[in-house]
Amino acid sequence: MRLSIWQRKNSFMTISESKIKGLIAICLILAIIPFIHFFYQSFHKYKIPVLTDQCDNCMAIEIVTGDQSVGVYFVPPGTTVNRLLKSAGMGWQANKDFHLKEGMRLTIDSASGNKDVVVSEIPAADRLSLGLPIDINQATEDDLLLIKGIGPATAQKILDLRKKINRFKDIKQLMEIKGIKEKKLAELQKYLYVDDLKK
Repeated sequence: MRLSIWQRKNSFMTISESKIKGLIAICLILAIIPFIHFFYQSFHKYKIPVLTDQCDNCMAIEIVTGDQSVGVYFVPPGTTVNRLLKSAGMGWQANKDFHLKEGMRLTIDSASGNKDVVVSEIPAADRLSLGLPIDINQATEDDLLLIKGIGPATAQKILDLRKKINRFKDIKQLMEIKGIKEKKLAELQKYLYVDDLKK
């Protein structure tokens, strides 16, 4: 075997002193990063905005100013609009105070100065994403298509039945549609409801 081949096979990699110091510096930096992160987290506290955290039996209410959503607030039953506006830091009170209901959208035109609140419902897609059902008597075909288990044919059958009977008085009336039995109805009841006030 030639000497040059033997030297290549048995040569040891030599590390200079400056490379060793560089490796030690990198290791120290990597070891210090978790401590920096820990101390940063302990001094920098995240504060959850008031009334944005969910609670048991809370109602989801959306506040909109102009055409921009301020946010969705979770409030306990019995909360009034003025209490919510004060807690949300809106800086003014509505002329008429009233109790809030699940899924309300409060539109505030603060520029007009009349301090009126326009009440509507949170749109269907937003309601479903919040885990709230939609009123079957107000739902459009597009709204129904957002629901798991409802395709274009079933959505059309629901709309046709609603037109035929004028309005749904009970969610169980969906069982008049071919293909909707008790099991499917139980699934749909998670996403649909009949508003008693509009009967």
